[in-house]
Amino acid sequence: MKKIILKTENIFLIFCLLWGIIFIFVNPPFQSPDEPEHLFKMWGYTQGTLRYQIKDNQAGLNVPYSISYLYNFYNVYRLSNKKIPYKSTIQAIEVPLAKDTTSFLNYTPPSYTPISYFPSFLILWVMKIVNVKPILMMYILRFCSLLVYLALTYYAIRITPCKKWLFFLFALLPVNLIQSGSISTDAITIGFILLYIAYTLKLAFCDYVQNINKKEIFLWAGLITVITILKFVYVPLILLYFIIPDEKLTSTKIYLKYFIWTLLINAGVILLLILSVTSGSEITTYGLGAANKFNLIKEILHSPFVYLKNILDSTIFLKDFLYQNTISSIGVTLAMIPLKYTHLAWAGLVLSAFYIDTGEKICTIKLKNKIRIITAVVLSYILIMTSVYLVYQTKPYIIGIQGRYLTPLIPVVLLVLCSKYVTKSKVVPVGLFLISQCLLFQNLITLVLRYY
Repeated sequence: MKKIILKTENIFLIFCLLWGIIFIFVNPPFQSPDEPEHLFKMWGYTQGTLRYQIKDNQAGLNVPYSISYLYNFYNVYRLSNKKIPYKSTIQAIEVPLAKDTTSFLNYTPPSYTPISYFPSFLILWVMKIVNVKPILMMYILRFCSLLVYLALTYYAIRITPCKKWLFFLFALLPVNLIQSGSISTDAITIGFILLYIAYTLKLAFCDYVQNINKKEIFLWAGLITVITILKFVYVPLILLYFIIPDEKLTSTKIYLKYFIWTLLINAGVILLLILSVTSGSEITTYGLGAANKFNLIKEILHSPFVYLKNILDSTIFLKDFLYQNTISSIGVTLAMIPLKYTHLAWAGLVLSAFYIDTGEKICTIKLKNKIRIITAVVLSYILIMTSVYLVYQTKPYIIGIQGRYLTPLIPVVLLVLCSKYVTKSKVVPVGLFLISQCLLFQNLITLVLRYY
């Protein structure tokens, strides 16, 4: 019984659920990044609206007046340092849905598919039918997001043959727990990325996986394709395929064929996503239509080195912010844990990359594959910066990027540290566990001081 409880994935299960629930209720409604937009997007799905509506040349949606009222009330606190009276949230819980009394609400429509909100939007549809009060809806949807993150990450830690404590510490980073306990697409995206990494490591390093069959390859291809559908900026992670030794398949030709087919499928998915987003999207909240975005892309392709220098300059300009914001982000990036705790988090992550637990495999990744991993991370970073640039068009620096966009790349980067030089000290997991709890406790203090 003791051995079962002390398994890394089970320790994660307990403390992810504990801290996740705490953050769900301590974090005020509508205060997580893009939380209102994701709620409205799902509400549109319950009405059969896959995109958005247009009124007076503005993008938006018809929502119950009660939701619009609560959003406007809490929106005052999103971009300011004003405190939220706790009694206000208690009173807000009593506001009825009154779904038949609607008003048009202008908002920035996210370009995600229903898959990004599964199964939350189905639960929202049921709650809408039975007239659940809006604030209670939000808490239930937050809990649903937490459970999705919990399930995906638990299974990832369970199946990975190595670096379980790296997965553990990363999954319990403050930014991940805050986002998994909010209405967003981050929980399911990070969960699938961790599961994809874990399954790739399983195919590459597990002794009992000697001859990879079609079913296993199709599952691997399915995972990266789901990630592409969720957020296509992470599609370069497909290069992790080359961690898998080619001798585990019948021939090098078959090995490359599976990769090329998966790459083509994902390219097709991205093309469909771009067409679905840009079709009829000349009117957006930011006022930049699809045609103008294509013109910006043409400019980038015409002078790629100038654009890459712009990304480099922006990275240098934002380096201190991104260093902290990839670890902790409260509200609309207005609050983060103190810098010394950010240092502690990064030190723990690096240590966890070198640690090997009892019974784990030593995952030694060849130099050429480490180069591929770095290439995947760099390409993803360029795609992330480009997507932000196309939205905000800021110069001379690309402003608008949030650290949480880069957070999913952290465990990928740390794979580069996988080598035969490891530490097996039994003190390390205790230290990593304490680091995780220290970070989450400090995150709770920062959250309380920010809002109350």
